[in-house]
Amino acid sequence: MAPAKTPSSTTATRRALFVSSNGAGMGHLTRLLAYAQRSAPALKAHFFSLSQAAPVVANFGHPFEYLPSASATGLEPARWHKYFATRLSATIERIRPSVVVFDGTWPYEGISLVRSAYPEVRWVWSRRGMWRAGMNREQLAKASWFDLVIEPGELAAPADQGVTTTATAHRVGPVTVLDRDDLDSKAQARTALGLDPAVQLALVSLGAGNINDTSGDLGAVVAALRDLGVEVCVTRPEIATQHGRLDDVHVVREFPLSRRYHAFDLAVSATGYNSFHELLRFGVPTLFVPNRSTALDDQEGRAHYAAQQGWSHALDVVTIDQATPLLADLLDRGEQMVKRVADADPGNGAAEAARALTTLAQEG
Repeated sequence: MAPAKTPSSTTATRRALFVSSNGAGMGHLTRLLAYAQRSAPALKAHFFSLSQAAPVVANFGHPFEYLPSASATGLEPARWHKYFATRLSATIERIRPSVVVFDGTWPYEGISLVRSAYPEVRWVWSRRGMWRAGMNREQLAKASWFDLVIEPGELAAPADQGVTTTATAHRVGPVTVLDRDDLDSKAQARTALGLDPAVQLALVSLGAGNINDTSGDLGAVVAALRDLGVEVCVTRPEIATQHGRLDDVHVVREFPLSRRYHAFDLAVSATGYNSFHELLRFGVPTLFVPNRSTALDDQEGRAHYAAQQGWSHALDVVTIDQATPLLADLLDRGEQMVKRVADADPGNGAAEAARALTTLAQEG
């Protein structure tokens, strides 16, 4: 551990260190990027991430460091936490941030060690809600490690049964890295992605799977879309290709893909924080298929709440017979359904979060 030193910073521009944990998707990293984009130029951002997707922040002009997670290194937890603390301390020593912002649901033990070595740095926990009921309660005590807890909002907040609902936090609106005005038109988006301007297209984001195995969610969705004459775009290339059709399946890879969302007539998606809020906020008719194997994120709660509001449809388990009428309904009236979201959307909370971070940094 490096010896304690007081970070130096100018009054005009201070530095912020954004630290993301390694979740199942890119939610942690993307939320921090949303804050970083809106806190410039008052704060100069530097990223320290456990996500292998960390290099995407360089596309936005932000420097980054990648730290492998405990599972990626194979280290025992106690050794990894010391490794984490040593690396984080070295980064703080080098860039001298005024504020460190951690996004994750489980603050690492090394954070408390590093904080004691750098008492002049202000610390923020960006902690999304929608935890599974009764789970992770012990982590709430770690709020004492931080000067501020920011909670990114949820469009499905009324369905949130997790322990964060009664915890103290500075609550902001749902956070997305882009705003509606940042999106391409349909024609621009299809041109950018190399997609046919005339056909009906569906975005399918359900993770890896075999598109020709109709007993699985991915295969059943693809079969249902094919029956409806809709071409399929998938977000991951890890699809089984043996003995099956791939001629009408397009792989789209871009970050943030939400910039091109107007390219799609509908979507079939898991219900993580990012995809849920981006698809609904940006007006994409969607069939949500929650990932039920997440350790903490209540994706079922999000999906079912949105369906109950008439914003979208939801299926916990996909079959062709169940998916086909729901997808047909989205093609028919999905645009009208998703327009209702606007009445419940308080707006992007990223700007308010950025203001809170800037104010805290300037107090240091």
